[in-house]
Amino acid sequence: MNLWLKTDSSLVVQVFKSTNLIPWLVRNRWNNVMIMLRNMNCIVTHIYREGNQVADSLADFGLTSDHFIFWDDTPWFTRKSYIINKIGLPILDSLPFEGV
Repeated sequence: MNLWLKTDSSLVVQVFKSTNLIPWLVRNRWNNVMIMLRNMNCIVTHIYREGNQVADSLADFGLTSDHFIFWDDTPWFTRKSYIINKIGLPILDSLPFEGV
């Protein structure tokens, strides 16, 4: 089984490289997870938050929401990013061009 974990947390990437960062309270659970991962082809990489626009939109929404929400379908505010991601199109950011 192949597993590619992409995270915007550089701490998570560091933890996979150095298990000394795991707090002792959860170290037993962590070790159990690592045993399961031995049977998988697993890589962990960092992705900037802007690189996962769906997760970024959900996180922004969660910061402003004051109650629990469950969706049966892709939320309207993530649909465009979800479709772009699903069909494999690149995410293009536009930056102001200066110096002309």
